[in-house]
Amino acid sequence: MDGGNVLKVLLLFCMCSLVYGKTADKPIELSEDNWRDILEGEWMVEFMAPWCPACRSFKDTWASFAKWSKDLDVNIGIIDVTENPGLSGRFFVTALPTLYHVRDGVFRQYHGARKESDLISFIDDNKWRDIEPVSGWFAPNSIQMSTVGLFFKAAMVIRSFYTTMTSEYGIPEWGCYLIFAVLTIITGLLLGLLIVCCCDILFPPKYQSVRVVQQHPPEMEDTPDREDKDDDIIDDTKQTLDDDDDKDDETTTRRRRVEKAE
Repeated sequence: MDGGNVLKVLLLFCMCSLVYGKTADKPIELSEDNWRDILEGEWMVEFMAPWCPACRSFKDTWASFAKWSKDLDVNIGIIDVTENPGLSGRFFVTALPTLYHVRDGVFRQYHGARKESDLISFIDDNKWRDIEPVSGWFAPNSIQMSTVGLFFKAAMVIRSFYTTMTSEYGIPEWGCYLIFAVLTIITGLLLGLLIVCCCDILFPPKYQSVRVVQQHPPEMEDTPDREDKDDDIIDDTKQTLDDDDDKDDETTTRRRRVEKAE
């Protein structure tokens, strides 16, 4: 191989090294599609937004910190919450920029200083061990936080729909609110109907046979209680008649005795 070819190979190697080095030194952009990559290995992830002044001032520090990714054996990621609202809900991001440390699927939120040296020391000295991990209820890979992420996505869809109605179609704000109110009521009714149908299917009601009893007037009812009450009533008339019969018998007996005496 002559000198010219050797020089070309060296130049090509240098260019490839520079390109690879530039790519490797940049924070890895994460999105809804590849965010689960952080569940393996060790990561430092920043949640930011282009419109955020604090994020803009922190941009150079985070980029410089990313250059230490190979030396520290840690992956440096970045997530734009404006492009990925579901991830901001999944990680419950309430302030920007928000930093997370992730190691083998265990999440910890970083609240320390934001200087480059502090970030390097946090990884190099294993200071992340002193931070309490995020509980299972708020873990970004849990079912409940996945649901929160879906709500954040739905909120962004509604917001874009609102912007479209006001800017492109010229609908006033009160008209948009009225439309949203009607849609909310209809959605609630449909969901309620769906829940009732599901409950009826899963837990069918138990119907009991009901006997129709013919109603009689109180005086016509012949119940045991009434018979007992009738037994308790004393017939004074019957007793008087019995007394009269006894008197007649005595009178007749006396007459017979008198006749015999005579």
